[in-house]
Amino acid sequence: TGEIPELNSAITTLVASIEDPSTGLLVMIAADEMKLQENLQAQTEETATRREETKAYQEEVANLVEAQKVVKKGIQILAAYYKAEDDKLRDELGLVQRSHREDPAPPETWTGEYVGQSKAGNEVISILEYILTDLQKSEASSHSTEEASQQAYEDSMTDLKKEEIDTKEALAGKQKTLAETKLELVEKRDLLAKTEEEKLWIERYLEKIKPGCDFIVDNYSTRESNRATEADALDKAVTLLKGTPAYVSATAKEEELKMGACASVCKVSPEKADCKACLAEVTVPGYCAGHPSTPSC
Repeated sequence: TGEIPELNSAITTLVASIEDPSTGLLVMIAADEMKLQENLQAQTEETATRREETKAYQEEVANLVEAQKVVKKGIQILAAYYKAEDDKLRDELGLVQRSHREDPAPPETWTGEYVGQSKAGNEVISILEYILTDLQKSEASSHSTEEASQQAYEDSMTDLKKEEIDTKEALAGKQKTLAETKLELVEKRDLLAKTEEEKLWIERYLEKIKPGCDFIVDNYSTRESNRATEADALDKAVTLLKGTPAYVSATAKEEELKMGACASVCKVSPEKADCKACLAEVTVPGYCAGHPSTPSC
C-alpha cells in the first residue's frame, strides 16, 4: 500500500535527525557535553590558579610589611645612634676647646662647625629610606595587581557560569527532543511492521481465493447468459402461476380480506362511489364532494 513508502520515508528522516554525523542529535548532544565538561574544567582550573595567586599575594604582602617594619626600625635605631654619637663628640669637642682657651688658634682644618658622623649617618639612613619607599611601592603594586587579578577572575567566572547555564539548557532541550524522536521512531517502526504484516496477510488471502476468482472471471459471460435464461424462465413460470384458478382464488380472497366490512359493497363494483366511500369511512355524498368524477357520484 501507499502507506508503507510513507512510513519508510518518515523512518529514514527520523534516523537521520538522530544519527546524522554533522547535524544529528547524538553528535550535537556529544558536542554540548564536551563543551560543558571543558567549561567546568576551566572553572576548576581558574579557581585553583586564583587561590594560588591569592596565597602568593598574601605571603608577598606579609613579607613586604615585615620588611618595612625592619627597615623603619633600623632607621629609628640608626638615627638615634648617630644622634647620640654626635652629641657625645660635640660634648668632648667642647671640653677640649675650653681647656685650650689660651692656646694659639687651631689650624684651618678646625674652622667652621663640627659635623662629626652626621654626614655618614644621613647617607646610610637615606639609603634605608629609599629601600623603605621601594618596599611601600612594591606593596602598593601587589595590592593593585591582586585587585586586577581578582576582577579578571570574577569576570571570567561570570562568563563561564552563564555559558554553563546556557549549555545545560541547550543540552536538556536536545535530550528531550532525542527522547521524543526515539519514541516517534519506535511508533513508526511498529506501525510499519503491523502494516507490512497486514499487507502480507492480504496477499496470502488473495492468493488463496485466486482460483475461485479466476473461475468467476473465466465463466462470467456464461454465467451472465445462464442468468438471463433463468430470468426468462422465472418470468414465464410467474405468468403461468398467476393464471391458475388457485392463484386467482387466493388473490380474490386476499382482496376481500383487505376490504373488511366493505367486502359486500365492493365485491360487485369496487370502482363505484359507494365502495370508495365505505373504504374511506365517509358518506357517499361526502366522498363524491371530493371526488366528483368517481362513477355513481
